[in-house]
Amino acid sequence: MVPEEQPKADPRSPGLLLKNAREAAGLSVEQVADKLHLLKSVVSSLEKDCYDRIRGDTFARGYLRNYARLLGMDADDIVGCFNSKAARGGPSRAEAKVVRRREPLGGGSGAGRLGMVAALLALSGLFLFQMREEPVPESAVRSAAPLTVETARGEQALAGAALAAVSIDAN
Repeated sequence: MVPEEQPKADPRSPGLLLKNAREAAGLSVEQVADKLHLLKSVVSSLEKDCYDRIRGDTFARGYLRNYARLLGMDADDIVGCFNSKAARGGPSRAEAKVVRRREPLGGGSGAGRLGMVAALLALSGLFLFQMREEPVPESAVRSAAPLTVETARGEQALAGAALAAVSIDAN
């Protein structure tokens, strides 16, 4: 029986290069994550060349570049390794993803919104129409009999014209 060969890690793997440099510098994954302001899982994913948990190839390149700079490595070399690995791996994740757009509520057109606005305007107009006050006819305000009002100066009689002025000012 021939023993099956396990796949060897690519020596030009950006993750392996970074991991070896980190271990040579005596840094832990936690220390690197703190210095780069990343999650430990992101640093581990970078070292394992598992980029599917990172938001996109652009972010992965930036994280790899900053990681390489932290360790004093050539950042362009690390990013070049990533780019060549991505080119060999087939289409990028951005091309492979199917992006679904959510349809707005009420269908794709603005007709539903326009109808809703028109209905609200109509209801508002109806409400304001019903709530308006009827003007008091001037003949109802004027009366022949004087009105007696008690004031600080004593009782005073108001004539019809004065009463009309008082009732109009009250509105």
